[in-house]
Amino acid sequence: MEPIPRVYRVEGMDCADCARHVEEAAKGLPGVESAQASFASGKLFLVLKDPKAERELERVLKPLGYRLRPAEGGTRGWPGPWPWALLTGGLLALAFLLAQAWPQWGTYGYALAALVGVFPLARRALAGLRQNPFSMQALVTLATLGALLIGAEAEAAVVVFLFLLGEVLEAYSVDRSRRAIFALGSLLPRRVLRLEGDGLHEVPLEALMPGDRVRVPQGERVPADGLVLEGEAEVEEAAFTGEPLPRRKGVGERVYGGSLVVAGSLVVGVERPPLEGFLAQVERLAEEALLRKSRMERLVDAFSRRYTPAVLLLALFWGGVLPLFLGDFSRHLYQALTLLLIACPCALVVSVPAAIAAGVARGARLGVLFKGGGALERLGGVRHLALDKTGTLTLGEPRLVWVEAFGVSEAEALALAAAVEAGASHPLARAVRERAQGLLLPEAREHRVVPGLGAFAQVEGEEVGVVRPSVRDLPPELAARVAALEAEGKTLALLVKGGKPLALLAFADAPRLEAREVLEAVRRLGLKPLLLTGDAEAPALALARALGLSPEQVRPRLTPEGKLELVAALDREGGVAMVGDGVNDAPALARATVGLALLQGTEVALRAADAGLMGLRALPRAIRLSRLLRGVVVQNIALALGLKGLFLLTTLLGLTGLWAAVLADNGALLLVTLNSLRLLWARV
Repeated sequence: MEPIPRVYRVEGMDCADCARHVEEAAKGLPGVESAQASFASGKLFLVLKDPKAERELERVLKPLGYRLRPAEGGTRGWPGPWPWALLTGGLLALAFLLAQAWPQWGTYGYALAALVGVFPLARRALAGLRQNPFSMQALVTLATLGALLIGAEAEAAVVVFLFLLGEVLEAYSVDRSRRAIFALGSLLPRRVLRLEGDGLHEVPLEALMPGDRVRVPQGERVPADGLVLEGEAEVEEAAFTGEPLPRRKGVGERVYGGSLVVAGSLVVGVERPPLEGFLAQVERLAEEALLRKSRMERLVDAFSRRYTPAVLLLALFWGGVLPLFLGDFSRHLYQALTLLLIACPCALVVSVPAAIAAGVARGARLGVLFKGGGALERLGGVRHLALDKTGTLTLGEPRLVWVEAFGVSEAEALALAAAVEAGASHPLARAVRERAQGLLLPEAREHRVVPGLGAFAQVEGEEVGVVRPSVRDLPPELAARVAALEAEGKTLALLVKGGKPLALLAFADAPRLEAREVLEAVRRLGLKPLLLTGDAEAPALALARALGLSPEQVRPRLTPEGKLELVAALDREGGVAMVGDGVNDAPALARATVGLALLQGTEVALRAADAGLMGLRALPRAIRLSRLLRGVVVQNIALALGLKGLFLLTTLLGLTGLWAAVLADNGALLLVTLNSLRLLWARV
């Protein structure tokens, strides 16, 4: 039987430790080939050898407090154990009132509140005892029962209520972050105006298919990825590129589903189904990124696995061994029960994945699609920035920028060159035809292209060619002009008729409008930019001058192997981010500390890279986001460990008790989660 992939949303999986328990439970079942649980996305990814394993998994997870739900569904109401928290809180309030009116009965009221509140925790602890005997539910259950045993009924009730309330708040904040990650899909309109033979028809979004034509009026969102067929409009793409200003879109230009038509109206030809377009790609990459743990996340996981047993051993020593020598069994047991609560590493375990999840979500809204948390974490630490030239810093399409005619008008020369190039498909031919649009072209016949020489055709009985200047013997003045233009980085072609030069055509691959601004931004961030290209030195230096780079920052005539060797050397010298878009950039992108590919580049480059950029302007944002993330991770770890260490010390000194330990644990968890969530709205 072929392996069967399945994806589920897991209700109740509200922390990284929960995700680990769900994953281990799934992996332990026969018929499950592989399982991966993501705390950040709240999903379980399965590959099954036997379909019956699904029902068995549901049976195993239910007692642990987890429910499998369809992946495409959404949560309803408040997540977490809010009914139990509400019930326990009510009983605690009643017990307090009872204690004020009849003190002798107040003890029973507190004990009842504690037992009711601890019931769902004890059930989950028992169900998962074989998998994890040191779960938070088990620790809180032991601490509560121990407190009841030594007569601390009120504190036991407060401990359980605070823990349940913390779980509800934690589940709510995690649910908010998950919704932020996958909120892009909500940008698509529910109904659209489809153009049919007899006019406009309003249809559901799901009815759209590739090839359909849709009308997008002002104030509406584009329903699917496609090309503009009619009209012109200002289109805002800020929701997933981070660009606040709308861009003018006209016929032949691409628009993304979810972008907003601010002014004007468009007719768009649908290229991909709405639910399989760019926004779906963003969400899929974000989800894949959340499944890949960063180096810091792995280190924290390893530490937390050792931290809990160490504190438990200390609690056992404090409550079971010290009283044998110092007496006062009740006080030492109370402190040991408090240590049990401090032993939970929840805040520490969540500190990194919560920040990574928020960072990946924010990156997606800034036009940066990270494939893993590790790439987002590493980017902020690199010292060098290597950038490909053609298609990355330039538009990747040569433009005819200058025509010098000899004995004929510029229009005549252009029309003649366009007639000859009508039979060619190379980029220079397209540039000539584009520049000659609107001109009346002479009739040309017998088109032929001679590799290494140029294009030729018969025009009015004479052979006319667009050739490389180097294949002709040129007059001294023209040769000097050719040399000067080539030194400026321009590509040249010579229009000849009957062997006589008629015009010199100069082509240039124009730099992207934002390239200089982006390079200045990364320099302010302390990175050292380096231009890598396979082009000759002259055009490379010309582009460098236009972008404000020095000759020392240019590496021309590089083969793909040369780029790879240079990137490997920079990786050893403090780390390097490589930005590229072509097939020849793929080896260097894969070898770099972090590889970033422009999304309009080749599929090979995108597969090799660690992240995709919607545009060059997203690059400095990605670096600033990574640095902010690194700071948030350090703050989270400091908060989690600092509060644990503080209350560990105050507990041993007898200054704090059970309720303070739970308050510290839940407080640290909420602080860590809220500190991570601020990445969702950070300005970078």
